[in-house]
Formats: sequence, structure tokens, C-alpha cells
Amino acid sequence: PYFYEDPILPENYDAMEQVAKHISIPIATGERFQTMHEFAMLLSRGAVQYVRPDVCLAGGITHTKKIAALAEANYVGVVPHNPLGPVSTAACLQIAACIPNFALQEYPIGEHEFPKNVIVKEPIAVEEGFLIIPDAPGIGIEIAEDAQEKAPPRTYGQINVRLHKDGSVVDQ
Repeated sequence: PYFYEDPILPENYDAMEQVAKHISIPIATGERFQTMHEFAMLLSRGAVQYVRPDVCLAGGITHTKKIAALAEANYVGVVPHNPLGPVSTAACLQIAACIPNFALQEYPIGEHEFPKNVIVKEPIAVEEGFLIIPDAPGIGIEIAEDAQEKAPPRTYGQINVRLHKDGSVVDQ
């Protein structure tokens, strides 16, 4: 496997360090973290090989780049977390284009399908399995003016976390 994501609850830094010392699969974590200080706690312990900042949760592009710089200083790769849609994808791609330790981009299933495909005027291009980094101003995309009419915002209940039998983390 490329990596094992969240083998235990990621905020248990000491336990994550112990897991990292005892398995040969690279560990990736961090999609729930909001600050570079949380990532620094893992990085200082050598507890991960890939950090997974979510640009929409971790302070935007500038803060995510700071997280990437911390990871780079610790020889750790960046795999941006990206479950939300084309705006998040565009922001992730701009980060990917300017950090030396970018490893892989998570790409949400259904990004080119309704309702996500009506959010932007032009979807991000995919060629031969690769996302093409948009080069228009800003993050490279333009929000469709009628997006909210075509796809009104959805509300979600509370997201609960549980553990699989093997101890890995699952959102419900």
C-alpha cells in the first residue's frame, strides 16, 4: 500500500509514534487537524511519512503551505485531504504546484457529476488520469453565478467517529 491512513486516532501523538515504529507501511494522517502545531506534534515524533492537511479546515492556502514547509523540513510528503468538491480541489492543486514535497492528490468521486459539476463554470480538466492545474487568476476557477440555485447547500447532521475492529478510524 502507498500508505495506511489513520491507523489510530491521530491526536494521540505518542501512540502514533509507537505505531510508526512497529509497522513497515508508511502512515498518513492529519485530515482533521486545524493548525500547524498539531502537525508539528506528529512530525517532531517521526510518527508519519505523509501529512494530510485539509485546505478548507487547516486555515486555507497560506496555513496549508506552512504545514507543507514543516513536513518538508522533516522529509515528509504531503497528500492534501480533499472531500469537498471543485473549489477545494482547485485550492489543493495550487498548493501542489508550489511545494516540493507534494506526493499525491486525493480526488473526490463524482467531482464531474451533479451537484458538484454546477458549482464552477468550467470543471477542472483531467487528462490521462492527471488533474490539470488551472492557470486562470486566483485559484484557477470561476464560481458559477447560478450554482446555489442549481444545487442548494445541503445540511448534514453530526459526524460521529468510530473504530473498526482493527482500530482504524471511520467517519459515520
